[in-house]
Amino acid sequence: MSNSSDQLEEIKTLISSGSKCLAYSTLLHFQEQSSGDPTSIQALAGISQTLLSLIVADISDDDEEIAALALKCLGFMIYHPSLVAVIAVDDANLVIESLVRLITTTKMKSGCNLGVWCISIQQFNAPFLDSHYNSLLQAVVHALDNPIGSLSTTFEAIQVLVKDMKQILLTKMKELLNQGMKVQAIHAWGWFIRLLGSYAMKNRQLTNEMLKIPENTFSDLNPQVQIASQFAWEGLIDALIHPPIVACETNASKEEKGVQHLQKSRETSDKIQANGFLKSIRLVMTPLTGIISSKCDISVHSSCLNTWCYLLHKLDTSVNDPSVIKLVLEPICEAIFHIGPESKSVSSWNLCLDLLDDFILAKCKEVEYVTSNSASHHLSATKFLWKQYSVKWLPWDICQLDFHLNIIFILISQASIATVNIEYKSFACDAALRLFLSVLKGVRLDLEKPSTNYNDIMLCLGTVLRFIKKICEDVSSEGSDSSDLHHTCLRFIDAVTKELQPATLESPLYKVSLDLKYIDKLQSVNNIRHAKFMDICSIVHMNMVSPVVYLLVAYLCVVFQSTMKTSKTELILQGIHKYFKFLFSSYDPLETLSAMISVLYNYVGPHCLNIWIAIAKGLTDCIDDVKELSLLRMESNSTGFLAICSLLLYPFSVCSCPQKNSASLVSGFSQQPHVSPQRKLDFEHVFEVWKTLYSSLKTSQNVYCSATNSFLEDLYSMLNGCLDEHARMLDGANDLDLSYKDLDLDLLSLYGNVVICFLEENCTSEVRSDKSRHKHIGDCKISSNMNVSLRFASRYLKVLCTKLATEPPTGLLVTSRLFSALACVISCLHMKQDILLFIEIISWPLLQWVSHIEIWDESTKYQLQLLWTEILNCLQSSQPPIIFDSVLLKLQAPLLEKTLEHPNPSISEPTITFWNSTYGEQIKLDYPQSLLHLLDKLSRNGKINLRKRSLPYLERCHSRQGVNTALQRYRVAATHNMSSKRVEFVEDTVNQLQHEEKLSPRLKRKSLELTEHQKEVRRAQQGRERDCSGHGPGIRTYTSVDFSQGNEDSQESQEIRDPESIIEMLKRDT
Repeated sequence: MSNSSDQLEEIKTLISSGSKCLAYSTLLHFQEQSSGDPTSIQALAGISQTLLSLIVADISDDDEEIAALALKCLGFMIYHPSLVAVIAVDDANLVIESLVRLITTTKMKSGCNLGVWCISIQQFNAPFLDSHYNSLLQAVVHALDNPIGSLSTTFEAIQVLVKDMKQILLTKMKELLNQGMKVQAIHAWGWFIRLLGSYAMKNRQLTNEMLKIPENTFSDLNPQVQIASQFAWEGLIDALIHPPIVACETNASKEEKGVQHLQKSRETSDKIQANGFLKSIRLVMTPLTGIISSKCDISVHSSCLNTWCYLLHKLDTSVNDPSVIKLVLEPICEAIFHIGPESKSVSSWNLCLDLLDDFILAKCKEVEYVTSNSASHHLSATKFLWKQYSVKWLPWDICQLDFHLNIIFILISQASIATVNIEYKSFACDAALRLFLSVLKGVRLDLEKPSTNYNDIMLCLGTVLRFIKKICEDVSSEGSDSSDLHHTCLRFIDAVTKELQPATLESPLYKVSLDLKYIDKLQSVNNIRHAKFMDICSIVHMNMVSPVVYLLVAYLCVVFQSTMKTSKTELILQGIHKYFKFLFSSYDPLETLSAMISVLYNYVGPHCLNIWIAIAKGLTDCIDDVKELSLLRMESNSTGFLAICSLLLYPFSVCSCPQKNSASLVSGFSQQPHVSPQRKLDFEHVFEVWKTLYSSLKTSQNVYCSATNSFLEDLYSMLNGCLDEHARMLDGANDLDLSYKDLDLDLLSLYGNVVICFLEENCTSEVRSDKSRHKHIGDCKISSNMNVSLRFASRYLKVLCTKLATEPPTGLLVTSRLFSALACVISCLHMKQDILLFIEIISWPLLQWVSHIEIWDESTKYQLQLLWTEILNCLQSSQPPIIFDSVLLKLQAPLLEKTLEHPNPSISEPTITFWNSTYGEQIKLDYPQSLLHLLDKLSRNGKINLRKRSLPYLERCHSRQGVNTALQRYRVAATHNMSSKRVEFVEDTVNQLQHEEKLSPRLKRKSLELTEHQKEVRRAQQGRERDCSGHGPGIRTYTSVDFSQGNEDSQESQEIRDPESIIEMLKRDT
């Protein structure tokens, strides 16, 4: 005892002498050694009053080491029960006051923390502490706000206040509120509620009284009070939120592609419902939802979101339960997104977007939940709000798909509000698409799992397609600003088409109802000529179709609306191009083409040709990349065959609709203020795209095999049908406005460019096949493609001339190019039959154009002259040579009547030269009545030659011994009904002989032995009464025939009644 007392006296002396560090170090060591020694404790108690006064004086020393040692020694003095029991009240008051003063005034971290530590370990009785409650509470609150303070130590200090003082604390906090010290009061409340913990829920009366404090502070207008309330509210979360861990079952047999399928236990969910857990969540969420929905300061919003994130963190894996999501995640996200992405709320948007995206993508990540520390935390954009919190997301179930899509729809709806500026609309649309793409990744996983049953697949597809339908119909609803929504809607459809697999979307097993309302509003082309193409894929409202057809139809329906309203027309058209290229490349091209054609043919409106251009480019790119379209099955009359024809026909068909529809093609541009002048309907561009697609189809493999000719002939036939429709429109076009008349001329130019394309293509083919054709003289028929293309050109020239004769245009270049193409064609023809067929087809329209040559522009006149000159040259150089006899003259009479005395010398002079070299060289001709006056005039003027009959020459020709059998004018054949001979008119023998002499004037005549047939003809000419077989009637038949070329009663002459018959006779082999 004496030894201990001596040590304490030495320590006291050291303190008084100024050696305080040594003194307090020695005292602290003595206290540690005496904790188990009653004698030493008794010695300390005897000197405690003196030591306390010295220690209390030094806890505020400027020397941090001295102050820290003094506080440690003080803590032992007020902690040990034996020492506390001997401390006088005045000394105890001095200790508490000194500690409070130190905590609230010191700048030293160690001093503040050790002072709070002393309060937390002191063992003064409750009545004594009640007298110092305000000062102690002030010190603890200060320590909470002090960034250098220790929260754990402060927490221990508050526990001291709580013991046996619950009602006192509540009363004191209310007094602080009444005094206007709301921040201090709510801070104390937060720590108080933490200390109460689960006891707070057991004592309902106390809890209700406690909740009145934050109820008062949450409604305060001071942002600082509201922020303090948010932080204190986390104390209630700590007290109330103790969720059961969501059990996860990992079924190894269901593991696929490294993704473990986690199933939440129903028992856990039932447990969440049963234990009042949801009531606690609902209580916690009430003020948070109110604050987020209010128009408070942005700092308050941020603080509220931080508290909300803390709640998500505390919920652990229970946050994934659907009922918890509905209470915690859904209301906050909806409230934030309904506010709109304004400048002050962008950070809140980013936080929620990151949270949701992280939740959605958790389905696509390998989840291995092992300990409570594992979590899915990948947010960085709003890390300042998250602090150290993390959220344990687990893979979501199909039943939560509606929640995700509902949140995404809220984002899209924000973009339709007219008051939202363009920048934030774009931000909202991009955010919605970002989440939607993440959702589709999860949907795809479910659809590809072998364990997913048919009903779940149909549920998944139905939910996604209903969402697509909803946004498609919402963009066209009244009151919505759809300038960006159409483009966004198309991007959503594009995302579904690309993210989900063709194996699912085009499966014949998964049929959905085509319930898009816009289909009923489409206006049909209503052209009976194209009725058979409407059967390719009947698109009718409520039909059952594959998901990809549903998406394609929805896409086009949005396109039809978007190009009439949106400012993003160019982006949309580019998107159409890429979308259909992907469809044709990745899905069944036949199903895609058929469905697209069926919908496209039901739309007549502004920009329909621009839409067609984008689609055609997509198909062209697909063909060029793949180099074959075997799936289109281009056999004649197949679905792919008709679909291809229909696609190529669309620009002509849609422009051949009734006048009001066609006029809308142009008027639609001027009605929309968003459409730029550069987006005017450009038929030259339409043709270039048409030609490119046509060429790609021709060059692709497996498209043109045995069905080539049939395909082209059908295409020509369809184009002729559209041209006829257009011709009928011209008859009633007088009342149309100027915009339609401009469209009319542009459409005619489009037809002209297509005709030129066909002619140039066939001309090239004729040149390539020229050598092979000469090797096989017997097969001299013009190609069927050339035949139909010439007939199409003829029909077009007739319509064009009718139109332009009444309203001559200026600078219609297609006419001169067309005549140039025709000249190229005729120059490639060498065979007699080809040339005569060309003359037969082109003569009538050529006559029309030559007759009105004075109204054409100089370029057209020049090319028309060249064409006429080329025709005349080819007639004279055919193989075998053409005989210019009465039959051919009758065919050419209308053209010769106009060209022999044409006012334009470039027409008349070549024609006169041609006459003199052909018909003018003939011995005998029957001149058509229409030419008599003209020929008489020209012959008397000395411009043309008319050969008179020459009997001696005629006789000389008949007496020739070397006449080739091919030059006979008559052929004898036995009839079926009687044993007689019939005389067939072949050609004018005299003119043929004369022509042969002209070709070979020095050719030696050889005496050839006549055939029996020739002898028979000779005997008939000599008037014998019987032929070699002795058939009298046959002799009388021969002798009764007038063999003069002018005999109009001959059998063959009676058969020649129209140009077609003439051509048929002229094309017979000589």
